[in-house]
Parts: sequence; structure tokens; C-alpha cells
Amino acid sequence: MTGLSRKKWIKLTLLLGAVRWYNVLLLTAAQYILAFFIFGENREFEKVLWDRKLHLIVLANAFTVAGAFLINVFYDADKDLVNRSKFATLYRLIGQEYVLNTYVAFSVFAVLLALLASLKVFMFMAVFVFTAWFYSHKLQKIPFIREVSASLLAMAPLFSVWLHFGEMNAGLLLYLGSLFMLAFTREVIKDLQGNKGNIIFGYTTMVVITGAGFARKWLFAVNVLLLSLWFLGNANFNHGMGFYSMVSLISAGLSFLVSAIVGSTSGSQSLHSADAILKAGIVIHLLSPVVVVWM
Repeated sequence: MTGLSRKKWIKLTLLLGAVRWYNVLLLTAAQYILAFFIFGENREFEKVLWDRKLHLIVLANAFTVAGAFLINVFYDADKDLVNRSKFATLYRLIGQEYVLNTYVAFSVFAVLLALLASLKVFMFMAVFVFTAWFYSHKLQKIPFIREVSASLLAMAPLFSVWLHFGEMNAGLLLYLGSLFMLAFTREVIKDLQGNKGNIIFGYTTMVVITGAGFARKWLFAVNVLLLSLWFLGNANFNHGMGFYSMVSLISAGLSFLVSAIVGSTSGSQSLHSADAILKAGIVIHLLSPVVVVWM
């Protein structure tokens, strides 16, 4: 392999790391799982399998999410030197121009694929692409809005599948609501982990405003509120929704327990453990609809 070819392979490998290909694959799997096991439960399996529009939506989401990670890396380059020094050093080997060009290409591919699906999907994807950029450019520097918008952006691909099938119900709202709890709690914990870099480079997060110690407390309080809302919603809408109730309760309970542990400790090690637990919880939550087959 020549020196030039080796350099290209190194850039490609680093780029795959920057777009967090494992997250893209997980979200892709989650969209198909929703389509086949939730929205497709009253349809023939073959009809969903050969749903051209669904495949275009999933592919468009893959490019959008990958692009969102790239533009976030671009805007967070300085902060990552403090919070993720090894990653930031490797990122510099890719080059900002290469990252930006790839981001633009991914975003264009995403909206073109969405346009092939339908005008409604195109409008959704255009808003998704713009909001992902606007989050990296502005929203992530606004306290509370940062955490909420990041959590909602992570769930956007699932909403696009719902937009395609057009079948929302109370059970699915519980499922998405408890997923939001997991995502929001993890965003705050990530802010706690990266608090030093946020302070140095002027990212005014809720953790920066309230202080790391108090942030652990109000995160627990928010989870108490969200868990209370979950019980209220489940009591009002629980009409034979065994799967939704079970999965959403497990996820909401996990988020609550993690926030309680983080709120009662002060060490950085608990944050790393909490982040790993929540990450595993999100993966299990997204893949859980497959159990519908056996219920």
C-alpha cells in the first residue's frame, strides 16, 4: 500500500470513528424494529420489507445522523482538547476541510433521499438537518435547551418512521417518553463529565450555571418529576399495553435509579459507570420491540 493510499485509509477509519458508526447502526436497527414489530404488526411482513419509502427514510436518517456527529465534532474541536484529548488529536489528522466537505455531502444525500420518499419526509428531513446544525452552532450553548434538544434530536429518526406510518398511540408515547428520560439523564451526566471543558470554552450548560454538586441533585429531582408523569400517563392510558408499560417502566426506573446514585455521590468514577449503564439501557430500550413477537 502506497503512502497516499495508507493516508486515505487512516482518514476513512478516523472518519468512521467521528461519525460514531455504531450509533448510526443502532438507530438504523431501531427504525426497522419499530417498522416491523410495532407499526407493522397489523401488516404483512413482506409489505413492510418491500416498503421503498421506509428504506429511503432510514438511509436518509443514517446520513443525517452521521453528518450531525461530524458537525458537532467540528464545533467542539477546541473543547475536546480538554475533555477528549486523544480523540481531538486524532481528529486533527482528518482535517477541518475534509470534515466539512463530508458533512455537506452527507446532508445533501439525506435531503435528496428524503425527497425521493415524499415531500412530507423531505420537509421533516430538511428541518432535522438544519436543527442538528443549529444545535451544534447555537443551541448547545444555551442551558437546558442544550440537554432537551440533544435528547430530542437523538429520537428524531424514530419520529420519522412514525411520520411515515402515521400511527401514534398512547403506548408508543410512553415508550418514547421513557426513552427521553434515559437520553436526557445521559446528556446531563455527559455535561458533568465534560464540565471542565465547558467552563473553559464558554459553554453555558445547566451544570456550569448550578455547579456540579447541585446539578447532581436537580437531575434526581427532574427524574422524580418525570417518573411521576410516567405513572400518571400509564394510569390514564393503560389499556392492554403490556409491552409498552413493561419496557417504559424498566427504562424510566433505570434512569431514576442512576440519577439517585449520581445524586448521592461526588466522584467522577460514578459518572463513567452511570454513563455506561444508561448507554446500555438506551440500546436495550431501542431493541426491545422484538419481544412483541413473543407476547
